Amino acid sequence: MRWFSFSALLAACALAFSGCTLGGEQAEQTHEAEPAQVVAVLPSRPGLTPAGPVKSLDAAGFTTAILGRSDAELTSTLKDGGLRRGASRTWTGANGAMLTAVVGLWADGDPAQAIGGDAAAAVVPGGTVWMPTEFRGSNGRRSPDARALNVVIGQVSLYLRATGPVDDAAVLRQMYLMYQTAAGRDRQGTGANG
Repeated sequence: MRWFSFSALLAACALAFSGCTLGGEQAEQTHEAEPAQVVAVLPSRPGLTPAGPVKSLDAAGFTTAILGRSDAELTSTLKDGGLRRGASRTWTGANGAMLTAVVGLWADGDPAQAIGGDAAAAVVPGGTVWMPTEFRGSNGRRSPDARALNVVIGQVSLYLRATGPVDDAAVLRQMYLMYQTAAGRDRQGTGANG
C-alpha cells in the first residue's frame, strides 16, 4: 500500500494554511483534546471487556494501533504529517472480537483525515467504503468481519479498528462517545464498566 505521499501532505498543509479546510469555522479547525483523556472515559461495549490500560503513543505506537502491525513508512508519514501525540485502548470479546480506539492530537487536521482514510483501507482490504452520515467528513471501510472508521474534529483524530463479531452499532456508538468527549460535550467521567 502506498501511503499518503509527502507531496500530497504538503498540498494539504498549504490548503490548511490558506484557511480553506473542510473544518468550517476557525474555532472548529483549531479544536484540541488530550488523546489519553478521550479514550480513558470510554465505557465498555456490551460483550467486550478492556484488554489493558490506556496506552500513550508515539508515531511508531500510533502506527501499530491503527494498523494492528508496524509499518516504518507510515510511521515516517505520521511524523511528517504533524502527529503530536496519541493514545489507545483495546477491548476484546468472544470469538476473536476486538475493538481498538486510537486518538491523535495533530498540528493540523487535514493530514490526519487523509492518513486515517488510507489506514482504514489498509485494515479492511477489499471492504466497502463506509462514511456514516452521523459524522461529517468521516471515512472508513467495512467488511463482514472487519471495520475501520476515522473521524477528525479540529486537530483531533478519532479512529476505531474492529475485527471479528463487532457490529456497526458497536463501532458507531463508540465513535459517538469519542466524538462527544473530544468535542468537550461529555465530561461525566469513566463509566462503571469502563
